[in-house]
Amino acid sequence: MIIDVNVNYGLWPFRRFPVNSLRKLEKNLRNNKINLSFISHLGGVLNFQEVDEFNKELYRKIKNKRIFYFVPIVNLRLADAEEKIGESKFIKIVPTYHYYSINDKKFSSIFKKISDLKISLFIQMRYEDERSHNPAFKIKGMDVEEIKKFALDFPEIKIIILCGYFREVIEVCKIENVYSDISFVESYKTLKSLLKEIPADKILFGSHAPFLYVESQIAKLTYSEIGKEDLEKISSKNILSFFDRGMSLL
Repeated sequence: MIIDVNVNYGLWPFRRFPVNSLRKLEKNLRNNKINLSFISHLGGVLNFQEVDEFNKELYRKIKNKRIFYFVPIVNLRLADAEEKIGESKFIKIVPTYHYYSINDKKFSSIFKKISDLKISLFIQMRYEDERSHNPAFKIKGMDVEEIKKFALDFPEIKIIILCGYFREVIEVCKIENVYSDISFVESYKTLKSLLKEIPADKILFGSHAPFLYVESQIAKLTYSEIGKEDLEKISSKNILSFFDRGMSLL
């Protein structure tokens, strides 16, 4: 079983996706033996005042497709942000694109609510490698120290960082409540090298489709040279543990 925690839908103004429709995306995931994928709408990243409209659009499109698990994007800067908290088991935030710091005190009540409701939080560190950015639109990846401080301030929130680089993932996953996907983790024998630094319990499979090829991320599992138990944790068991009833999700 493979569960992908990092899938995107929609248009991106700075590149053309070969997998450019929900139908093609679903086919691509199924062809790569993905059983379930956590998906968010890219429209809410740059059109940050219309986040809710894009969330609703995606939810309508996927509500009868069992391969998709909807993860709404929440812009904490919007006046109704706190009202949106509690509608989902998982939410995603994109601080660098919505232009705020997660350690800004004005968001403390929102994060307290997330903590109290035991909502798991996806934090998007970046969408593209900084070297490939359009010269007119450069967005830095999130600062590791910012995430570390936040995680220590809110130890009850389970945090999943997405698209962290190898060294960033090692650094933040030393904190008990922080986990990471593998989409931007690159090294010789990627997973084997990563497990020398952090336990398999902290690692989740994520493809970052359609920015990256699902096949290249599956190869990290296929040629991992790690034990079966650790491979199963990364492929699906770790994310299933976020749910009270685990396997009943599927």
